[in-house]
Amino acid sequence: MTEAYVEDVVAGCVNPAHEGMGDLGRWAALAAGFPDSVAGATINRFCASSLSATVMLAHAIKAGDLGVGIACGAESMSRSGWAFMKGDAPFAPRGPVILLDTMWAGAGGPPNPTLLARNAYISMIETAQNVADRYGLTREEIDAFCLRSQQHAKRARDSGRLAKEIMPVPIPATKKTPARLIEHDEFIRDDTTAEKLAALPVQPGTTQMTAANSTPLSDGASAVVLASRERADALGAEPLARVVSSAVYALDPLVMGLAPAWAMPMAIKRAGLTPEQIDVWEVHEAFSAQALGVLRELPNQLDGFVVPDDKLTPNGGAVAIGHPFGATGGRYILTLATELRERNVRYGVIGVCIGSGQGVAVVLENPHAG
Repeated sequence: MTEAYVEDVVAGCVNPAHEGMGDLGRWAALAAGFPDSVAGATINRFCASSLSATVMLAHAIKAGDLGVGIACGAESMSRSGWAFMKGDAPFAPRGPVILLDTMWAGAGGPPNPTLLARNAYISMIETAQNVADRYGLTREEIDAFCLRSQQHAKRARDSGRLAKEIMPVPIPATKKTPARLIEHDEFIRDDTTAEKLAALPVQPGTTQMTAANSTPLSDGASAVVLASRERADALGAEPLARVVSSAVYALDPLVMGLAPAWAMPMAIKRAGLTPEQIDVWEVHEAFSAQALGVLRELPNQLDGFVVPDDKLTPNGGAVAIGHPFGATGGRYILTLATELRERNVRYGVIGVCIGSGQGVAVVLENPHAG
């Protein structure tokens, strides 16, 4: 497939306040050498930005408005920019100036008083604690889920499974460091044990959340190509998966992480499927406690159905791999599509929680399943 067939690039990015950013989709297309005719857009639905980019392109293809597009996403948490917050008066030429780290401040700007009044700006780690309290999760349960994620990710990395969805990135040499090739996600911890997890202190404002059972701060990017069946056939491209359905749902921001427990059943129903027909469940792990909360709530929304452990996030999740906000959704698309092919099974579902209380779910089908 050549760049000439691509019509649109939609990128997810939560915090574009970096050097040379802005409309990441358009800039990426131009920087990659795509023809000037290839359009680009950037969207922000927090943690599901690139998942929503995938859904947007799938909708355009289904409507007959697009033949080929690229859904992508990127986040550089290590290079988040700084923002000077202006005063209340227009242009505010005088007075103290507050400097905000845009990674933590929602890209800068004064808070909305209505949202402040309902604590909508609550930190994500506090929402995870709220979820843990709601479902009576213990520190041992939370840490055990974290250990599971690390162990599954390590096994997938060491077996070469994760390499099937990773494009190695060369890093040039500097005066202090030699050139190197990044071939694996860097946050997978080989030395994780239950004892080490239990010894970690809790984070401020929580009673059970630690640096380990939360997602690490990380940089990353993801991309997938979407096309209509007709255009794929014309190009001789073999599709890895088909987008079957999607759904969105939202709850109170105070329990941010739970919305996938409603969004996933909606997407499954729209696909005309039952939960028993889902072969792989990719449940996002913003925090171990948050993912466990989703798993505790899902039976309430699925008439008692419990997700089998061998079908749950089989290659580890974001607690081990990392969660660069804008890139995560696209990574899940590729991870699930690849896993369906590896297992020779047909259906899988992704559920990603989102800051502010939202959730996005997508059902994929492996058209080659035996």
